[in-house]
Amino acid sequence: MNKKAEHYGHTLMELVMAILIFSLFLTGAFAVFSYGLKSWKLVETKSDVQNQAEVAMGRILSELISTDIETLLTDKNVPPSSPVIKWVAFETAVNSATGDVEKENASLIWKGYILYYTSPSDAGKPDKKLLRKYIPHADRTTPKQIDLTKMSFYLTDTFNTGEELRTVARNIYNLDIAVNPNKYIVDLSLVTWKKFSETRLAYDKDFSDNAGQESVTLKASVMPRNSQD
Repeated sequence: MNKKAEHYGHTLMELVMAILIFSLFLTGAFAVFSYGLKSWKLVETKSDVQNQAEVAMGRILSELISTDIETLLTDKNVPPSSPVIKWVAFETAVNSATGDVEKENASLIWKGYILYYTSPSDAGKPDKKLLRKYIPHADRTTPKQIDLTKMSFYLTDTFNTGEELRTVARNIYNLDIAVNPNKYIVDLSLVTWKKFSETRLAYDKDFSDNAGQESVTLKASVMPRNSQD
């Protein structure tokens, strides 16, 4: 005697419940992934601005140590001070090819000028890039300040034959360098700033602007050791 095969199926309510439970699972998994990715991006942003500040500050300090403080000039020496471009220029006795300080009969051979200045990264953005330009001149044993009448030409991203132009750091928000009132020490303040951008990520922003940006301020002082005083 043949028995009719029994057929089992799912009711509409069971299908709706299954879909609902699966949707809740996906929502929870995405929330965990989203939070982890955002936290990682925030940490990455903070680390990036910290590294940018340390690299830029370390480079400037290492070269200021070897200059004569009497040759140091900044944007404060040209009134009115530019609110956009911040710069510092000083003479160096370091051979750019070998990295050694050159001397002749115990006297330093001054080889050229080092110029650090900020340049806007992109129009409309508050952060800037920090550029380093080396401007060679004829060897001499007497230190001398850079020609201020040519400063507007030097503060460009173009250069003549013999000049060297490099990008030291990006995300620079402010650079302030000045000679201390005691006239033997140079004070530096460097601020890096970067905003955490979510425009390329597949989720909506869910924190304030202040929580989505990082800023690092470094301050230091250095005494140039090749001053003649």
